[in-house]
Amino acid sequence: MRDAFGGTFMIQLGLVFLVIYVSFMALALNYAKAFKVKNQIINYIEQYEGVSETTLNKIENYLDIADYYVNFSAGSVDEDTVCYDRGYCITKISSDRGVYYRVQTLFTVEFPLFNLHFDIPVRGETRVITNFWEEDL
Repeated sequence: MRDAFGGTFMIQLGLVFLVIYVSFMALALNYAKAFKVKNQIINYIEQYEGVSETTLNKIENYLDIADYYVNFSAGSVDEDTVCYDRGYCITKISSDRGVYYRVQTLFTVEFPLFNLHFDIPVRGETRVITNFWEEDL
């Protein structure tokens, strides 16, 4: 009888470690997707030299292809920050050398068992943009 209890305990312990491992892998994959989306948004902003209608259309098309959607409700943000409901924000920052942009994407972590839900930001910046072919938004 004692060996049967030990075997059951080992199976439960193995299942707990399996759940923890799968949870960490899911977090890593979600972080990687948010990081990849942030890098592509930065590439589009640098390619089109600023934020314009063309840039925003390209970003929206990419987000549809990448299957990236975070239910984002913007809280208090700066006046230079524009947050979009698809889960990313773009901040325009002026410097003496030109203009650059700070991009923030989010990935969501949910623990329904504990009723926890929070968003983790992933941030990056473009290079300084000195040529403006289209008017910025």
